[in-house]
Amino acid sequence: MAAVGSGGSTATAGPGAVSAGALEPGTSSAAHRRLKYISLAVLVVQNASLILSIRYARTLPGDRFFATTAVVMAEVLKGLTCLLLLFAQKRGNVKHLVLFLHEAVLVQYMDTLKLAVPSLIYTLQNNLQYVAISNLPAATFQVSPKPSMAPEELAGVGDIG
Repeated sequence: MAAVGSGGSTATAGPGAVSAGALEPGTSSAAHRRLKYISLAVLVVQNASLILSIRYARTLPGDRFFATTAVVMAEVLKGLTCLLLLFAQKRGNVKHLVLFLHEAVLVQYMDTLKLAVPSLIYTLQNNLQYVAISNLPAATFQVSPKPSMAPEELAGVGDIG
């Protein structure tokens, strides 16, 4: 009989079972690899379309919007989307959502403060991105070296190979 944690298993693999090798950090299945490539392609298309749409909106004749307003509204929309996803995760129970948010934001306030600094820097980066897109041709901006995505958007994308 195999000991727990010894790496061996006496159970037979049924449909939908995950092999032990698929869980190890150095290995990846074909589906996992395909998901990485799809994620990379989606992020490339998203980043290129974002830059081109911002460039188009910022170079139209007439009154221009403030870059700070656009960045703040984008962040508000992201926050509302996160709240909607959390609401769905809590199965529509507002009380559980409020308790979860209270625990995550107020009770664990040190974690909230630790996340505040990078988020403020990211907001500044987005404002500067609007300025750069307004003053540079889109192709020049696109190929210039810059961190163009948030760290959470880059998670797991760079290790494709």
